[in-house]
Amino acid sequence: MEILIKVAPQAYDRLRRNISTESVAYEAIKKASRIDHSIEGVLFAGYAIACNEEQARIILEIAKQCCPEIIPAIEQAVTLARSG
Repeated sequence: MEILIKVAPQAYDRLRRNISTESVAYEAIKKASRIDHSIEGVLFAGYAIACNEEQARIILEIAKQCCPEIIPAIEQAVTLARSG
């Protein structure tokens, strides 16, 4: 199951700084795609992190420590992937 987590640039930078290169989620964060798109006239600039469920769980744990504001986005991405 692929999960797509979208985060703002500031949160992405904090995730990158706080993840160990030894983590199984490191590659997912490192390979995140830069995105710029508009949804209903609102511009979103950030990163899309494609990951599996294990990586998403690790990213969630890191977010709890360094950027708790993205926790709902991670949880929503996991829920969407499970239902789809």
